[in-house]
Amino acid sequence: MVDFGKMADQAKDWAGENPEKADGFVDKGADFVGQRFGHEEQVDQAGEKAKEFLHGGQEGQEGQAPPPPPPGEEPPRP
Repeated sequence: MVDFGKMADQAKDWAGENPEKADGFVDKGADFVGQRFGHEEQVDQAGEKAKEFLHGGQEGQEGQAPPPPPPGEEPPRP
């Protein structure tokens, strides 16, 4: 089984040590996908999100409240 969490952690570690190379790879990939399949604006936005993730972002979770608990359960107390 592939451990995607471990792969993501390794990618973040490598990107932290090689930020210019990481950004270059993301840009090249986004350019290829945009040219091949269209939707360049959306692909560019996804590329920027990938760069944020690689440089320590929280996968778009910053500033968002946690999801509500399932029905019938109370939220955890701080």
